Amino acid sequence: MKQIKTIVIVGGGTAGWTTAHNLLARTTPDIKIKVIASEEIETIGVGEGTTGLFPDLIKFLGQATNLNENDFMREAKVTYKYGIKYSNWTKKGDIFYSPLGDNFENDLKYPHKDYDYLRIFCLSENKKYDNNFQSMMMKNNKLAFHKDTQEDFFKNVNQPVAYHLDTYKAGQYLKRKAIDVKHRFEYINDTVLNIELDNSGYIKSLLTKSNNKIEGDLFVDCTGFKRTLISKLENNEFISYGDNLLTNRALAFHINFEENQIIPNYTHANAQDNGWIWEIPTQERLGCGYVFNDNFVTKNDIEKEILTIYGKNVTIQKDIKFEPGRMKKFWIKNVICSGLSGGFVEPLQATSIHNSFYQINHFMENYYKKIMPFECESLVDQYNSEMGMLWDQTRDLIQLHYQNNENNNIFWKESSKKEILSPRLKKLLNVWSYRMPRVVDYVNDKNNNFFNFGNNLWLQILIGLNILNPLVAKQELDDYYLYDYSKNHYDYINSIVPKKLNDCISTNDYYKLH
Repeated sequence: MKQIKTIVIVGGGTAGWTTAHNLLARTTPDIKIKVIASEEIETIGVGEGTTGLFPDLIKFLGQATNLNENDFMREAKVTYKYGIKYSNWTKKGDIFYSPLGDNFENDLKYPHKDYDYLRIFCLSENKKYDNNFQSMMMKNNKLAFHKDTQEDFFKNVNQPVAYHLDTYKAGQYLKRKAIDVKHRFEYINDTVLNIELDNSGYIKSLLTKSNNKIEGDLFVDCTGFKRTLISKLENNEFISYGDNLLTNRALAFHINFEENQIIPNYTHANAQDNGWIWEIPTQERLGCGYVFNDNFVTKNDIEKEILTIYGKNVTIQKDIKFEPGRMKKFWIKNVICSGLSGGFVEPLQATSIHNSFYQINHFMENYYKKIMPFECESLVDQYNSEMGMLWDQTRDLIQLHYQNNENNNIFWKESSKKEILSPRLKKLLNVWSYRMPRVVDYVNDKNNNFFNFGNNLWLQILIGLNILNPLVAKQELDDYYLYDYSKNHYDYINSIVPKKLNDCISTNDYYKLH
């Protein structure tokens, strides 16, 4: 057993600074929090999308460190994100929307409270799931604030929303607010070069470039692909997803907004011949990146394609090479990891930042104690099993996106091969060819997929990509006598949403006022 007095976070960036605020909020005032990170050189942030876990930190956990959403949005040029718009993912010109956190509540509780008859009805009628409030806000570039009073329509409920942000500016805001917590937080501008272990193999101290020796009781590795701590303990193994996911490189750039250009409230995932492009709107520009496999196409070819798509020369801000995969262990001895040090799949669906938050949230909510039983192997093994499952399911969700594109280019042909599907995804797709997806399909994922990759998200992607069979959906609704009820519900949404939408403020008007 080890009494925790000091927690040391190694690495800054999004993972490091969000972890610092998370720990400051969830630990008692006698616990000291330190961040060791070299002074970050100001770069042009190309934009990053988040999931709903980031607003939870800013608005709720952030109260402990005086985070303020309005200040954060203004300083980091943040915009609201209601979901993802997918273009060309099945064929050229096809579009579908995947709203964020749009969970379905079946008031009938028949045949089960989680039976999503509304999305299944859309499928049965070959309709896109795009008449709901969030999708319509995405289509019309509206935000859920009253256009006259600025009243938040979701003031009394937890609005399903996320952020688009400038990563550098977001990090600087979080850093400054953490440093303000002077009585228990310390920022050390330095670089960790080596670790010092005690006789039992636990980290005792960190040795830095400035010849400092920094001691601690619990260490959090937020050093990205360097994996400065977690890769050096117990010969920790990296598990590659390269056989399942073929993207391995991204060229990031930005496109400045022209005057009065509409600011979208969604991330745009735009499929191309050799991969796909993300477009993430901050208040000033689009942060973009072309994701591809450099075994199939050269960097020069991608740059030429970017020029053709945007009709202008762009400056590549970052050339990011990566191997999709995860570490075997996320908790070893007195070290846990977060962010890229734990794993990375690819930029799609903001899964990296989501998993970064989740790893820390889950540890602090279910495993952290002021007197830590580091020696309990069963406890450590359980956490590692759960986090391994989180990343493996992330792999499966992302791999699903590549399954039904008509493009005959080598990237899409290779990415959609059934032979490279994980065993779990193969099994799920086979089940769903006979009946519609249900929450029970994730029962082996501990507490029905408790890390927020829910059935609603899977259904939205499956429907959008035309993978499920409409005839199976129609037969299932008929079997449960739900077809007419579903149609009436669908028609009701069609009648009510335009009225609500008319009262919403446009994205550009909102940001001008705030």
